[in-house]
Amino acid sequence: MKGFYRSVYEHNGEKKNMAVTQFEPADARRCFPCWDEPACKAMFKITLDVPSELVALSNMPVIEEKVNGPLKTVSYQESPVMSTYLVAIVVGLFDYVEDHTPDGVKVRVYCQVGKANQGKFALEVAVGTLGLYKDYFAVPYPLPKLDMIAIPDFSSGAMENYGLVTYRETLLLFDEQHSAASNKQGVATVVAHELAHQWFGNLVTMEWWTDLWLNEGFATWVSYLATDSLFPEWKI
Repeated sequence: MKGFYRSVYEHNGEKKNMAVTQFEPADARRCFPCWDEPACKAMFKITLDVPSELVALSNMPVIEEKVNGPLKTVSYQESPVMSTYLVAIVVGLFDYVEDHTPDGVKVRVYCQVGKANQGKFALEVAVGTLGLYKDYFAVPYPLPKLDMIAIPDFSSGAMENYGLVTYRETLLLFDEQHSAASNKQGVATVVAHELAHQWFGNLVTMEWWTDLWLNEGFATWVSYLATDSLFPEWKI
């Protein structure tokens, strides 16, 4: 589950595929030629040819979509300067729930078809956390949208790709009827951790992987700060 890979899952007893990227630390080179080091940043302008019935997501919003029979060409806005390990592409069949921050950032949680209700709690956390971090860091969230997506077949807990954060399903989706209270806290802290990286890691990046402890340590600490602010009754 490295580079640009196929994730397989079942929907109504039928096997389905989705295409997913996981580039950290040095697997972007499996997908496209690049200087695959965190200090070597570039702007990325991505265009995808995908089956016309599928949803194709990347770091930035779609600017154009042209359908040509069974395929469509999807073009995205150019990204800000960023490291290759943060480039992301996900292609598949998805449902989503959507909200906006007070300053107009579109936030969506994508998931398998039929599971959209399970994304509502993570959506609430994300919208609240973006506002908290905007004030805490005194820097607005730098992208026009934030997508978070639940991946059935995912080796990491979550990955902070700029504008398209990927998660293991159990760390993004929450079922009010069947999930435990500890799952709710887990979703909140993991979402807050990954969104901290949108600033601390993505906007400002370590030069090399030896300093990853600083990136991850700060994101973990501030995730508890955000969760405590959003849910003080948890005394987390």
